[in-house]
Amino acid sequence: MPQEDFITTDLKLPNHENELSKAQEVLDKHKKRFETIKLQRTIDGKNHMELYEQIVRVLDYVGRLSMPAFDLEYPLEEMYIQKYKGAPAMAKTLWLEHYEHIHHPYTLLKNRCFRLLEELDEEFINVHKKNPPNWNI
Repeated sequence: MPQEDFITTDLKLPNHENELSKAQEVLDKHKKRFETIKLQRTIDGKNHMELYEQIVRVLDYVGRLSMPAFDLEYPLEEMYIQKYKGAPAMAKTLWLEHYEHIHHPYTLLKNRCFRLLEELDEEFINVHKKNPPNWNI
């Protein structure tokens, strides 16, 4: 459904464009470092854990930024239920799409963090034929 169908009330969400952009830049820096390590096949326990912790910091930061969006779940759902009393299926569909739209920029960056963490672990396993150190945490 197009965004035009969303309820247009002010949800008082902070604009995190700059923060998310900076988080993406930091993640790109870590990805570049990982690509160099991968190309040179120099992954070891130390640089694996350093990168792992740095990526998790970005993930934590983005997660904290997204907290106000989570606070909207119930109020937003109620707004749609009230507006579309005669069409509960439509209310649910619009609410879910709107909620997903709000979370999209955060989800996108979180997923990139998770993908990079997976690639990092896979590289360690491919090179050392054993579980990476973060699996013992």
